Amino acid sequence: MGGFALHDADKSFLCVLDERTFEELDIAKEIEWPNITENEIQDRSKADIFSKGIVLLQTTWFIIQCVSRFTAKLAVTELEVVTLAFALLNAITYWLWWDKPSDVRRSVPVYLKTLGVSFNSKVSKARQQRDTGRSSPSSVVASHKDSFSRRRDKHGHILAILYTVLWVPIKLVFGPLYTMIDQEEIPDDDLTRVPTFYSPIEKKQLPMFIPSTWTMICVIALFGAIHFIPWSSPFPTAAEKWLWRVSTILIAGGPLLLLLLIALADCFSSSFLAVIFQNPVFSIIFIILLIATYIFSRIILLVLPLILLRSLPPSALLKLKWSEFFPHL
Repeated sequence: MGGFALHDADKSFLCVLDERTFEELDIAKEIEWPNITENEIQDRSKADIFSKGIVLLQTTWFIIQCVSRFTAKLAVTELEVVTLAFALLNAITYWLWWDKPSDVRRSVPVYLKTLGVSFNSKVSKARQQRDTGRSSPSSVVASHKDSFSRRRDKHGHILAILYTVLWVPIKLVFGPLYTMIDQEEIPDDDLTRVPTFYSPIEKKQLPMFIPSTWTMICVIALFGAIHFIPWSSPFPTAAEKWLWRVSTILIAGGPLLLLLLIALADCFSSSFLAVIFQNPVFSIIFIILLIATYIFSRIILLVLPLILLRSLPPSALLKLKWSEFFPHL
């Protein structure tokens, strides 16, 4: 969102600041510390707490209804289970983002003290981008042509075409995931904005020891585990039952399998497993297969509940009697 923006000594905009660049410039005493208070930071256009509370209240009420139906031995349809999983995911998201600023339109200016040459490479690149102008569509096209030419000269026409046709679309789709997991700095190709999914890691750590990795894996596994609720429920056909079960195992166990393999590769650095996973080609193929399997399973668990509406158990049509839980009602 560009909360802190670096300006030159003549007050012309240079770039947005990530944490590392901010710290380096401050240690080198190249910037004037911004005059901003903690209260002003807390007031950076957060979404209304009342609206968040309403959404959380609705989500909580739906979860209570599903749990109560299950307790009363009334059927909970597969569509309700999928909705319950998304409701829990929604609640966790709102909890994690409760203090997250939203729709910030004005950044906090940070000024360099002099117009001289800075030791920081990002400042130099930002000045160069400012002086030459931002990238235009024609320059982006020219950049892609140059990249293709380099790949063609290095690997030949066939591999260059395969890379362009197969890898570039995958990179466009899963690039934000890489940005969120592994990108520690704002890329140098455009220093005027913060990437949408930019989530820097504070310290260089192994993936298995990063708290955000554990949080993400646990949330994904919990989201998948909710789909185990109708494991023993009656299905119209055996094929639909096993399609549901296998898809549930894949979306709940896939992330845990990935984390387990990363942990084993890190703990046994000289093992055959570590050698395999340190191979970038194998790692990319494995991750692509894992993501593709997860996406395919998620599509099944979105479409199948709608198909199963054709044959609902009788208790699915019964209303919940709250007097069983609260006799005074």
